[in-house]
Amino acid sequence: MKNHTLTFQCFVPCFTLVISGLFVHAQVTTVKLNIPDVPVQIDPMIYGQMLENVNDSMIYGGVADLRGNVRQHLVPHLSDLHIPVMRWPGGTVIHEYRWRNGIGPKSLRPTVKNHHWGGIENYQFGTDEFLQWCQQIGTEPYINFNMGNDPEFGGALWEALEWIEYVNGDSSTNLGRLRAHHGHTSPYGVKYWCIGNENYGPWGKHTAEADIVYAAKLKHWAGAIRGQHPDLQLLGIGHTLQWNQTVLDTCGQLIDFLTQHYYVTSRVKDGEIQDPTRTLFAPAKMEAHLALLGEQLATMNAQLRRADRPIRLSVDEWNNRHSVNEGTVFKFTRQSPRRQFDVAVVAGMLNAFIRQSPHVGMANYIFPVNAHGLIRTVGNDDAYQTPIYHVFKHYRTHLVGSKVETTVSGPSIATADIQPTIDGDAKEAHFPTETLPYVDAAAVLDSAKRIHISLLNRAHDQAQKVEVTVPTGYAGASSWTVSQEDINAANSIEDRNRIIPVSGPLKARRGKVTIEIPPCGLQVLTFVPIR
Repeated sequence: MKNHTLTFQCFVPCFTLVISGLFVHAQVTTVKLNIPDVPVQIDPMIYGQMLENVNDSMIYGGVADLRGNVRQHLVPHLSDLHIPVMRWPGGTVIHEYRWRNGIGPKSLRPTVKNHHWGGIENYQFGTDEFLQWCQQIGTEPYINFNMGNDPEFGGALWEALEWIEYVNGDSSTNLGRLRAHHGHTSPYGVKYWCIGNENYGPWGKHTAEADIVYAAKLKHWAGAIRGQHPDLQLLGIGHTLQWNQTVLDTCGQLIDFLTQHYYVTSRVKDGEIQDPTRTLFAPAKMEAHLALLGEQLATMNAQLRRADRPIRLSVDEWNNRHSVNEGTVFKFTRQSPRRQFDVAVVAGMLNAFIRQSPHVGMANYIFPVNAHGLIRTVGNDDAYQTPIYHVFKHYRTHLVGSKVETTVSGPSIATADIQPTIDGDAKEAHFPTETLPYVDAAAVLDSAKRIHISLLNRAHDQAQKVEVTVPTGYAGASSWTVSQEDINAANSIEDRNRIIPVSGPLKARRGKVTIEIPPCGLQVLTFVPIR
């Protein structure tokens, strides 16, 4: 009996070690990469931004002063982002925006009430100011027409056609001559023009068949614009599957993009996010909707014989909105700082745009300066970068090229337990799987054949160990990390570098790289071809 007892006593700890080892191994997320034989390009326009005067120091008191003069201390920050496209003047603002009020001598421009957002519009930062600012920071301009539903504020087709002539006409045209008179002889050559904004929304007058009404009006406008300017890229308003189908059936040969809007929402109380899982997995709900719309577009592009110039999606508005607790209620505010958990949301949405390429061809974050911004201004001549600034800069520089397929397997959450907080067009979509891994991955092959893989930890309270299998013929090169022990941490005037990227070398062992990502942390790993 004594010998048997000793044997059993030895077996128990050994068995415990084996089970413990298996448990630890089971908690590792594995990521495998595969370079497709046929490359699928990712359009860098997915890293775009948007300007709109929402009376929250985003244009006036943001990129410009109250007289519409560009605030030069922000130009280096913005130029360094290499922003591919900038949408303007809105947004909801376009439902009452009159472009002629924003040209010519500034002393003659009117100051009017902003009916939708409150406050005023003084038109000091108008068409010429916007387009010349775009040239200064090195971005492609994208202009939105006022094609609204409200008879009091809605613009007319002739106004849209004249705006195009003012912007793009040579000096032999009437309005091109007017632009030259105002100091800019050469045409601006703006390619991207959107017809309307959220025409399904509460602003304006509606019927029970708003999609049919919009599609008919879009056909009239787009047909007239296309007839005079066949080379422009025209964007129509997208929304739900049914809405998009109506627009595509009516105007499929006239437009180049359908716009979509997605807003994640975070509740913040005493400086801390509430129910973080609902926020951190919300981008997956958006991606499910983008996938549905992508299938719809693939079918329609085939029917319309548009394989050479397919209609694509532009996610014209997106961000993570904060509702901050004030006593017994949570109130939406644009002044809540961008925190570490916003890094996770931004990276999650950018990863989705990458995976949903090529039918996602453009996206515009709202906004670059102040108000949810990448940059926060301090007084009249100072500014600092928020954590999401670094995400956009790194993605724009490195995650460009063609898609690399990623397979992720590891600790997951049941989608039934998520209940994501996301507003906008995603409500009709459903998660395609019953579980989602905590680690989110998207990868890109750049022009130099380097592989960059973004690895995001969507867990708010637990680090994730990740093992990446290095593709044959590649070696580890470098890692880039944005993380913070406190997922509610933010940069501030007093501590501008609390959350900044950290870079380092990356070595592989036996064809694998193993890392640990903190909660809400983001790591981008780079692999290079072996010479």
